[in-house]
Amino acid sequence: MEIDYIALFVADVGRSLMFYRDILGFRFDKPAKPDGVEGYSGKLKIGIYDRQWLPKLFGDRGNQPISGNPFLLSMTVEDLDRIYQEIGDRQVKMQAYALVTIISPPSIMPWGQKILFLSDPDSNIIEIVQSNTL
Repeated sequence: MEIDYIALFVADVGRSLMFYRDILGFRFDKPAKPDGVEGYSGKLKIGIYDRQWLPKLFGDRGNQPISGNPFLLSMTVEDLDRIYQEIGDRQVKMQAYALVTIISPPSIMPWGQKILFLSDPDSNIIEIVQSNTL
């Protein structure tokens, strides 16, 4: 068994699409609808859906308040410093400062990995890890 699909339930589909497509570079082949869009990060399929889907899918459980940051999406890259620069350049080009929050710039963790932490427009935590720490 392996994970092949992740669904994110967001406050603003268009804003999240801009973040995942235009800032992180995920691929979205079809135009977004107001209530959702699906795309890819490599082979992993990602769905971005309006939170209005939660009660439709999960009944009363879908009406529970959303709080905290229980979600972390992790990606691996060859050159973390280059990716960090590209994210910054894309932010400037798009004037998209409200889309990305840098939690921690690329840093070597005590266990030796080089990691960048940021958050998406809904405060989900994104971890980008360098595949081989230099």
